[in-house]
Amino acid sequence: MKRSLLVITILFLSIKTFAQGDGPKSHNFAPTGIWGINPKYLHLTQNLVPSGTILVDGAEFTIDVAPITLFHTFGIKGRYARVYAMINPGSATGNVEASPGVTSINANGFADGFVAMELGLINSPALTIQEFSKHTPTFTMTGNLRLWYSGTYDSEKLLNLGTNRWIIEVGTPMNIPLSTTPGKATWLETYPYMQFYTDNNDPARSARAEVTAQKAMFRIENHLTHNFTPKLWASFDFSYQYGGRTVVDGVDDDNLINILGGGATVGYQVLPYLSAYVGYGTVFAGDNDANVDMFRFSVAFTYANMKK
Repeated sequence: MKRSLLVITILFLSIKTFAQGDGPKSHNFAPTGIWGINPKYLHLTQNLVPSGTILVDGAEFTIDVAPITLFHTFGIKGRYARVYAMINPGSATGNVEASPGVTSINANGFADGFVAMELGLINSPALTIQEFSKHTPTFTMTGNLRLWYSGTYDSEKLLNLGTNRWIIEVGTPMNIPLSTTPGKATWLETYPYMQFYTDNNDPARSARAEVTAQKAMFRIENHLTHNFTPKLWASFDFSYQYGGRTVVDGVDDDNLINILGGGATVGYQVLPYLSAYVGYGTVFAGDNDANVDMFRFSVAFTYANMKK
């Protein structure tokens, strides 16, 4: 057994990038025995709180975060499996409409992070790198379970990076090959999922509120990706999300999230063990004047043990 660098383009893992999702290649089927780290930088301007799950009428937030994800792929009874976890340092500033006028606010620390596991369901066997290199791409489906924990939170502050609650995310990532031409493959990545939220029993937005709850949210994230060369690829990214209305002491807020968003991404295999991409995303249409503009830069370092 020899320790060596992985010589194929592999996973980009991420923070759930607010209205723009995980990003392309986040749930690609992959060989087992891979370890990696995926740091990112995101700059966002939006009227959703830093977690991207609550719409705030009349607000404008500028958010800079640098999520770092660690991941490992392996096999469970012949099925592909992956565990991964993310921490998310960052900062945010913003303006909100408040009596008697506009209030400037800021926050620093950590946004919400997660621990997660993915397991093969359909056409997702546990393959070594050697086996994977001979594998013919086909439709794959995995099951993904992600548990989000709160980042930095202070109920005395109007703006927080953390949410002071847990989020349970359940979904089924799918990869659909449209063309398997060597070096010029085209495929569709789609990830439908639901998020369920526990209550915030120490809400910061109102001194009179005892509990802030939130209704479940559905989302589907899609990436149509094409390799122009074995190293250069691009994707058209599009997504839809619905739900997430907040409930304060049993009273529904008028902040339902109903957003159609998307953008574009360009990536390159810089070195055998180093991949990178840049992307832009925005809201195409949305209720309640929802708006998001996002710039994203991501790199992924990977390695594996390979048999001679």
